[in-house]
Amino acid sequence: MLILWILLIIAVFVLLRYLYLIVKRMTLIIKIKKKVKMCGGELRYCRNPLTSLFRHDGKADFIISEQGKSIALSVITIPFRRVRCHFENNMYLELIVERRGVYVVRPMQPSPSGVSVDRSHTLRKYKIAFDASPSGDTSRYVVVHPAPLLITKTDGAEFAELSNDDILFHRIKICGLRYFIESVI
Repeated sequence: MLILWILLIIAVFVLLRYLYLIVKRMTLIIKIKKKVKMCGGELRYCRNPLTSLFRHDGKADFIISEQGKSIALSVITIPFRRVRCHFENNMYLELIVERRGVYVVRPMQPSPSGVSVDRSHTLRKYKIAFDASPSGDTSRYVVVHPAPLLITKTDGAEFAELSNDDILFHRIKICGLRYFIESVI
């Protein structure tokens, strides 16, 4: 009976986590719609807005058309905030947890006598591939929401940290939600 209660509590936590992510996705859509409407543009759905919440595949979720230009937007929703998102050669997205600490060897000595301990392990690994084929003057953006601690990528042998408006792969740019709403639209 105890095992059933433990499984029920775990299922409730998972359900609450995904309910939280659905609410975050709905607020994201409302913010984008509001800004697009204020700028006089149009927002079209390429697929169900909640599909990419459960399936991370890199396809476009929305197309925003305004003043002769169009923006294809992919939203990647991650279930954890205190992780590092790592894009690997346009094939995988990894959620990596990094923990750093210092182990104090001799606590009574005034000199620094600690040993640094760094650990990292992969929580999830999603198979993801962004379509990088040229499509006219449509610019392509990826928004990771909720924002993780750090976003990195490897492209061949190159390792790089990414921030707002950096190129993820080919012509695809990555940014945060606030930057996308304030600067791109």
